Amino acid sequence: MKIILLIISTMRPKQWVKNFFIFAPVIFSLHFSNFSELKQVIIAFFLFCLITGSIYIINDSIDVNADRQHPKKKKRPIASGKLSVSSAIIIAILLLIITLSIIYIINIYFFLIALFYVILNVLYSFYLKKIVILDVLIIAIGFVLRVMIGGVVINSIELSPWILIITFILTTFLGLMKRRQELVRVEKLKKDNIIIETRKTLKDYNLILLDQLISITTATTLISYIIYVLDSDIQNKFHTDKLFFTIPFVVFGIFRYLYLAFVMDKGESPEEILFSDIPFLINIILWITSFVSIIYYKI
Repeated sequence: MKIILLIISTMRPKQWVKNFFIFAPVIFSLHFSNFSELKQVIIAFFLFCLITGSIYIINDSIDVNADRQHPKKKKRPIASGKLSVSSAIIIAILLLIITLSIIYIINIYFFLIALFYVILNVLYSFYLKKIVILDVLIIAIGFVLRVMIGGVVINSIELSPWILIITFILTTFLGLMKRRQELVRVEKLKKDNIIIETRKTLKDYNLILLDQLISITTATTLISYIIYVLDSDIQNKFHTDKLFFTIPFVVFGIFRYLYLAFVMDKGESPEEILFSDIPFLINIILWITSFVSIIYYKI
């Protein structure tokens, strides 16, 4: 029982909130009222959680020495020695084989995307995460793949390219914010003469570069969303031209995130902001509610 709890902990259930991107296509195409299709997406969500959880196990096994030098990561099961590297790797590989086999039986397109995700992230764990900028873009691609999974498990959903573009740019923005806050924390520790082991690429970043990239992705995210809601194809698809009313929620959400990072010194953990900042969480709920209400009830 103890080893099962250690494995679950290493699979980082808190991080599975990222996999809710799988639900984006079914929600914003109004297919959420179809129980049969919704059930397929829910199954895909849990299967992909096993995939991402297995990748976390592999990543922690590879980074075990570096994690032991980190004030927080050293408490993880593998870094702390509670779970051996060999046992963790074997369990992760078995989980991947079993889960990918089930996915292959369910949906071949889901399988291909999941397999690509696994290969990409294994390469990321071993090498790609050491390449500056690419380390952030790989994470953003992972979110795009999640949205694509939500689309392929339901054959009747045709994904808009703008959804994929917005997802990529938005998650790139979040990744850059995460790097910025990590760098800020490291710089503060250096001032206190505390040296900790950090990700390889962090030394190649500086605040000026990150702030410039964040400014670019902030503007691009907002522009992309505005183009999306004003796009004639999207308006025809949803039979409404009122989606522009949701723009203020997107603006507030991004500005609130910038405030939390630059003023309140948060942002190193995006999921922490999602669950801890009440105004940010309420804004997301209002955005989803307004979006769905406009296209469903034609408000």
